[in-house]
Amino acid sequence: MSAAQVFIGVILPYVTVVVFVVGIVYRIKKWNKAPAGKMTLFSAPATPSEKWKQILKEVLVFKQLFDGNKSLWAGTWIFHAALLLIIVGHSRVVTDFPLLWAALGMSNANVDTMSNVVGGAAGVIVLAMGIYLLVRRLLVTRVAEISDTEDYVCLGLILAIVISGDILRFGPHFDLNVSREYFAGLLTFQGGPAPSNPWFLIHFFLGQILIMYVPFSKFLHIPGIFYSKSLIYQR
Repeated sequence: MSAAQVFIGVILPYVTVVVFVVGIVYRIKKWNKAPAGKMTLFSAPATPSEKWKQILKEVLVFKQLFDGNKSLWAGTWIFHAALLLIIVGHSRVVTDFPLLWAALGMSNANVDTMSNVVGGAAGVIVLAMGIYLLVRRLLVTRVAEISDTEDYVCLGLILAIVISGDILRFGPHFDLNVSREYFAGLLTFQGGPAPSNPWFLIHFFLGQILIMYVPFSKFLHIPGIFYSKSLIYQR
């Protein structure tokens, strides 16, 4: 077992979980302690259920962005939708769902084909949309003026993760059973060696950096929007 396999595959995963959980708890406490204004900034929904429907619409559809800039909305929404597909698809790297596939009448070959087509397409789309958003930040003057270092770090980290993931998917065959055995060991605190594939180690390392970075960065805007919008739409 190499030093990289030990550090990335045995030590860092537990550090990542601790940093992420502590960071999320810290941010939630910080949000809860922030002074909350009592003045409604927009027409507030009449009932709590209507308020949360409005918030979900913002989260799922990006309504305000759609109203303000449709070309940016298209790139951003496609980027996030494809990213969500990739995150969901990564569950098969950790475990599989034979009962679900049997209930759907899908064979292992069917599932693998679906995963390859959908996952591959999502990986290409996220890469293309990520490059589009990065180029837009660099070339559109008014966007470049309001972009800071963190914006570029976030996009660069995502692109690096996507590129390494695409290489894993479209490169030489990578056996998912090896990764499932590895992650099963992590979950039972019997961590064995991580897969030796260098692109897996790079991809997994960058993914863990991203997870640890989330509580302290703009990546937290998705859960944060629930807090901010609930204040904006309160009566």
